[in-house]
Amino acid sequence: MELYSDKVMDHFMHPRNVGEITNADATGTVGNPKCGDIMKIDLKIVDGVITDAKFKTFGCGSAIATSSMATEMVIGKSVQEALALTNRAVAEALDGLPPI
Repeated sequence: MELYSDKVMDHFMHPRNVGEITNADATGTVGNPKCGDIMKIDLKIVDGVITDAKFKTFGCGSAIATSSMATEMVIGKSVQEALALTNRAVAEALDGLPPI
């Protein structure tokens, strides 16, 4: 059994939406104290809808892949829909993650 799914490897090797947004409407930072991963995300919001999302992540392959997938999942969503996004939903979109 492979440790990482094909989707995780794809998002790790070819992450989407890497970078920063100048004059972002929202910026957040999150980290995992168990492994030291840190993610910064910037959002551009127009009329309550996320029109762009960029991230910078310092961490393992899973952290980079989940950051990439999360940005893909929130672009085009309302802020309320994005706030409802769960870790589980991101992991499922990546066909699962290995245990920490």
